[in-house]
Amino acid sequence: MNKLDKLLRKARRAFSLEKNAAKALTAFKYLFLQEKATVIIPCYNEAKTLERVVKQCRTSPLVSEVVVVDDGSADDSAAVATAAGARVVRHAKNKGKGAAIMTGARAARNSILIFIDADYENVSQTAIEALAMPLMNGEASVCKATFDRDGGRITELVAKPLLEFVFPEVTLRQPLSGQFAIRKEFLQKLDVSTDWGIDMEIVLESTKQGERILEVNIGRVNHKHRPLNELSTTSKQVIRTILQKAGFLAQKHKLIILDFDNTLIAESSITALAEEFEFKEKLAHERKNYYAGRITERELTRRIAAMLRGLNGRELRAASKKLRKRQFADETLVYLKRMGYKTAIVSYAFRHIITSCFDPALFDAIVCPTLEEKNGKITGKTEIPNYLSQNGYVYSKGKAAIALMRKFKAKPEETIAVGDSESDQEMFAKVGLPVAIGEKTLEFATVNIKSLPELMIIAS
Repeated sequence: MNKLDKLLRKARRAFSLEKNAAKALTAFKYLFLQEKATVIIPCYNEAKTLERVVKQCRTSPLVSEVVVVDDGSADDSAAVATAAGARVVRHAKNKGKGAAIMTGARAARNSILIFIDADYENVSQTAIEALAMPLMNGEASVCKATFDRDGGRITELVAKPLLEFVFPEVTLRQPLSGQFAIRKEFLQKLDVSTDWGIDMEIVLESTKQGERILEVNIGRVNHKHRPLNELSTTSKQVIRTILQKAGFLAQKHKLIILDFDNTLIAESSITALAEEFEFKEKLAHERKNYYAGRITERELTRRIAAMLRGLNGRELRAASKKLRKRQFADETLVYLKRMGYKTAIVSYAFRHIITSCFDPALFDAIVCPTLEEKNGKITGKTEIPNYLSQNGYVYSKGKAAIALMRKFKAKPEETIAVGDSESDQEMFAKVGLPVAIGEKTLEFATVNIKSLPELMIIAS
């Protein structure tokens, strides 16, 4: 018996079992579909509505599995979902809607994914199939639901007005709809986040790639109204997503770590100050001791601090303000902060010098040696960051970079380091994108730039 004969036998059986002609025709239509769908339900403390939602999703002949992603619920959501016939995947703690969506996608056995909210109380077979059929018919890779009402508060007050300004080509009625269908392979290729911005990211990434997004009306949707504090959090995440995709906010990278000497400024700070305060010969003598291996670089820093003993702190700050900054250094830092990046300095220069040359508000952290000052005078004592270097440097910039990434919750691939010399190599080895600045090409840097404004292109 060939494949067509088998299908016809199934069709005759469907007609004989179905008394209603419309249902019989629908059953016959499904016989010729070569794919099945997985319904994925991201869930966080939705035990009250979850049983009905799961059971309704299972009524469709297009659906071969229902996956509930329990995103760290504190109630009985997982047990309710299992009892209702769903396969449950659990997060040990709450990770956010985007993370739940991507976990569900990875767990799904089918290539067509239908996402349904766990509090969608009146979900129906009709709604599920309205979302799935455009994908099964090859009309699109993404299908979003619209409802018999205007969009929610965030959609109407935040998303749509902002989209009109920065992405006028996106004309969806309800771009934030949590009920949608998408092909698994297409979703997994998208660059999306783990929070409430994921619905908007799917729309914008799909548009960017030239993918048609269909909207289908699924009737009325009954679900709970979230409290204002939750809506506020969601609104911020949606706004951030739109601005990131428009290039107004940091997207791929989170943290930028910069050296100071010959990076943010165009000279060695201590060499310039030695000229100003007439200790050039002492500095040259101690550097000679260092290059001859008679003292460590850490000890050299202590001896330089001693050379500043008795100096008026106000005079030191005034002289530091005169240091030659790299062109557009302030403007670049302001731009990076405005874009939402965390910026930090990791340097062997003294804090007095750095914070006098640049507004400290431009940096989220500064790691460097500090000079002791009492009664307006430099005492000659210094405190060096306690990151011991195995390579004999003043301290380990690599360990400092790790501490900063931990502090700002930035992964190595989300971190850029900018420096100019071999002493930055430890720091460069710990981050995803090491950038060398200046005329000298550093082999251990991924990118070499000539000017600071180039960072604005690299970091975007």
